[in-house]
Amino acid sequence: MLTEAEPLMRRALAISERSLGADHPNFAIRLANLALLFQATNRLTEAEPLMRRALGILFRFSAENGREHPHLQAGVANYARLLDQTGLTEQQVASRLDELALNRQNF
Repeated sequence: MLTEAEPLMRRALAISERSLGADHPNFAIRLANLALLFQATNRLTEAEPLMRRALGILFRFSAENGREHPHLQAGVANYARLLDQTGLTEQQVASRLDELALNRQNF
């Protein structure tokens, strides 16, 4: 069933990118959903860059609008779980999250 979801999620992602643009928060949410599918199917190395990119879009949205996007905190928590699942130590996860937070102005 999860394998059937991937092509549909990829299609939704492509439609969102064409209609909304690659910097839109709804595109980021679809990107994160695909990353979560990869995480659920133990494709962690494929999931990490997608989730990181999605967070970058949400951080940029938050900075540009002066308010935190409603999905940002859930995205950060999902990213932390993903990093933990890859076998990183608690300190390494914290370091990656700190790096992401410090670099959010660059998104």
